[in-house]
Amino acid sequence: MQTQSSFWLKTLAAAGLAFGVIYFYNSETQPVTTQLSTASTTAANTTTKPLTAHNNIEQDIPVTSGNNKSNVSLSSSAMAGPELQARMDSIKQRRPGLDYSPEEVAAAVARSNSWTPAENTPADLPLKPEELTDGRQFIQLDTVKIETLMPDDAINVRVAENAKDYAVVIDKVEKHDYNSISWYGHIQGEDGQKYSVSFTRGETLTVGGLDTPDGHYVLQAHGNNGWIASSQLLFKADPNVSDAIHPADVDPNYAHTRDSHQHQH
Repeated sequence: MQTQSSFWLKTLAAAGLAFGVIYFYNSETQPVTTQLSTASTTAANTTTKPLTAHNNIEQDIPVTSGNNKSNVSLSSSAMAGPELQARMDSIKQRRPGLDYSPEEVAAAVARSNSWTPAENTPADLPLKPEELTDGRQFIQLDTVKIETLMPDDAINVRVAENAKDYAVVIDKVEKHDYNSISWYGHIQGEDGQKYSVSFTRGETLTVGGLDTPDGHYVLQAHGNNGWIASSQLLFKADPNVSDAIHPADVDPNYAHTRDSHQHQH
C-alpha cells in the first residue's frame, strides 16, 4: 500500500513539473513571436530606397508603401543609384545651366508623354491672330522630359487631337555649338518603315519635325507653351498665286539672252 502511494505521488509530481515547464516556455516565447510578427509586417509594408551619391548620405531611408503614394514616388525609388547618376551627369554635361534634382529626373523618366493638350490657347505665343484659329493644336510641352531624354528612351507623342499615339524611340542626342541640343529618333510604322523624328531645344525655344504614318508635322514651343500642326495645314497654296518658276528668277542672264535673240530677228 505504501509502495502504491509512493508511485502515485511520484507520478503526480512529474506531471506537475511537466505542466510547469510547458507554461514557462509558453509565457517566455509568446512576446518573441509577437515581436517577430510585428517586424515582418513592418518589413512587408516598407521598401528600402537606396540613395545616390548626390545626396551624400550613407544610410538608406525606408519608404512606406501604400496606395496613397503617387507614381512619382515609386519611380524615384526605381530609378536610382548609378543609372540615375549617370543620366544626371550626361544632362549636366550637355546643358551645364540645368540643375535638376534626382527626384525631378527620376519622375521625368517615369512619365511617358512628352506633351499634353493645352486647356486654353496660350496668349504669349508669337502668332498672328488668324494663326490662333487655323487648326493647329496647342500643347503644354514637358521640357524636363525632353531635356532628360537619352538614347534608347521611348516617348509617346500625339500629333493631332483625333490621331493615335505614336511611340518615338530616341536614337541619338547631339549638342550643337550654339548652345542647343537635338534629339533624333524614329517611329516604327506598322508598314515596316521608320519615320524620322527630331526635336531641337535652345534656352527656351523648341522646334521639332515629325514624319508619321499620318503625314508630316511641325512643332514649336516657347518654354512650356507651344503648338503642333501638320505641314499641309501650315503651308497652304494660294490659288491666286502661280507656283510656276519664271526663268528670270533663276537665271540672271535670261533677260540679256532674250534681248539678243530679239535683235537677231
